[in-house]
This record gives sequence, structure tokens and C-alpha cells, in this order.
Amino acid sequence: MTLEGTNTYLIGDPEAEDVVVVDPGPEGHPEHVRNIMKTAAGRAVAQILVTHRHGDHVGAAKLLSSVTGAEVRGLDPDVCLPGGEGTVLPLTDGEQIGLGGSILTVLHTPGHTSDSVCFWLPEAKVMLTGDTVLGRGTTMLDFPDGTLTDYLRSLEMLSGYQDDMLLPAHGPSHQELGSVVKAYLDHRQERLAQARSLLTEHGQLTAEQLGHLMYGDTTGLNQTVITRIAAAQLDHLTRDR
Repeated sequence: MTLEGTNTYLIGDPEAEDVVVVDPGPEGHPEHVRNIMKTAAGRAVAQILVTHRHGDHVGAAKLLSSVTGAEVRGLDPDVCLPGGEGTVLPLTDGEQIGLGGSILTVLHTPGHTSDSVCFWLPEAKVMLTGDTVLGRGTTMLDFPDGTLTDYLRSLEMLSGYQDDMLLPAHGPSHQELGSVVKAYLDHRQERLAQARSLLTEHGQLTAEQLGHLMYGDTTGLNQTVITRIAAAQLDHLTRDR
């Protein structure tokens, strides 16, 4: 489900003395942390930012923080770690983080999880999307923490950044975020239309029943995942009445 693995990004102006690390990756891969330090090439790691709390994004944060002394920050206070003594503040929606003359803006984009964020670099016209938008395939919602209602709103918001480059946490980059977001929205609306049609035909359905009718027995997804997808759709349709 992580495709080729978690993409870690180091952000900073070429002449800056420090960098910010986004999504340091899963626990248990010390060679990846060494590669982060090698890529930093002697520049200090000022902050470690995570797009959400899942272990494949935040697992290595504690080790990287101990190596660099940098604080770890996410929207969820539970993922935050101080770089030294004292406390560290969680990220906030709309917060701007200085990067040696450039700015990184935090955008709260719930849906995959309630604490999911994207990071926007306005000068470079780049959007780091975490798991909100992937480089390939579609995003699974961690329902009930992540809701389809929130996710559709987040996608609509991201559609306003049409020409920005997409840098996802999994899969390849894309030159234009807008076309990928449009495909995501179209796919979700097609599935919702299918769910509405099935509910009209069969009446009240459980998430397990709806999932089976929508996906049958030929999909590569397991039944637990299918049921979770259908539950998110039923929840959204209930809210949307």
C-alpha cells in the first residue's frame, strides 16, 4: 500500500545553511536516515515535518531527531517531539514556515486521516501532498478517523492549485497537480453514484453488503478494506442528505 515506499523530501534554498525534512519514513531503516544526512550534505536539519501520523511517515522521526537535534512537528500533538528541552507546538492550518528566505505553508487537508496536511511552496509552485494525493493509484481513507466528506472538501481545495507540481509521499511526481486531483474527484463521484444506485435498487445495506455489490469477488482488495471503503461512502451519503 506504500507503492515503492515513502518519499522523503529535503527542502531548502541551495545557498541556505539548513533544510527541513518532510516525512522521514518508517522505523527500522537506519540506512534511510543515513541517506537523509548524506543528502543534507553538512547542512543542519532545522525541523522534521510529517504529513500525518501513520508509521510509514513518522516512524523514523525519533531517530532522525536524536541524530540532528531537530524538533518533529505534525498537526497531531502526539507525533510532535522536542529537539531538546522544552515543548514543541503542533502545526496549524495556514502556518508559514521560513526556509532561508523562502516560505512553506501548511494546509490542513483531512480525509486520508483527520490530521493530514499538505505543504505548499508558493515560490516554487510545488505541493507536497503526503497521502492526500498519491503519484499513482487512489488514496485509502482511514475511516472513521478520515471521512469521505472531509476528503472531497480537501480535494476541492487542492483543485485551486492547478498548475503546481505534485510531490506525493508515495509514487512518482507529476508536473500538474490539477489533472491528478480532477481524476481523483471524478473517481470518487463515480463510486458515489454507483453506491446511490445500489441503495436505490436494494434498499438499506450494510457496509459489508454494499462493498460486496460494488467490488464483487474479483478485486485484489481484501474484504476488510472493501468494507471500510463502503462504510466511508455510506457515512458521506448520510451526511449529504
